[in-house]
Amino acid sequence: MSIKPIDDTSWSGIAKIQAEAYSQVEPESVDVLKSKWLRSPECCFVYEKAGKVVGYLLAHSWDSEAPPKLFQTLPTGTEGSLIFLHDLAISKEASGEGVGRKMVVHLLQKVKELGFQQVRLVSVQDSLKFWQKQGFSLIEHQEVCSSYGEGAQLMSQRIIA
Repeated sequence: MSIKPIDDTSWSGIAKIQAEAYSQVEPESVDVLKSKWLRSPECCFVYEKAGKVVGYLLAHSWDSEAPPKLFQTLPTGTEGSLIFLHDLAISKEASGEGVGRKMVVHLLQKVKELGFQQVRLVSVQDSLKFWQKQGFSLIEHQEVCSSYGEGAQLMSQRIIA
């Protein structure tokens, strides 16, 4: 089992896991997901088990306090000083093995190496407790686009150099 950078061969596994993982939010197209990867490929990973993608994490630089809209490719000129963790999904076959935690730790190490000082994300599908265990805090009084689904909440973690 290992964490590897996303490459062109990763996308069929990513699409399959995304379709499996999301019940409250419609899956995004591979083109939209690729726009996140192309923005910040050094912050996008897959987790492989026996050569098969069983998890993925997509994160990218971003220039706004508000999260990007779902279902749209990233607009040009929105590169910024924070990292937005767009998506973390794990297949059912790797559930309970700590894959999500390992991928978040890997991302936070990479973000620190790159000199970013903050990571933001939107917690969806009742994942708030998972993110809190990873060191993320709820951002109060910040609207989240309804496309993220019911109960979606904006969260943040400061990166200390």
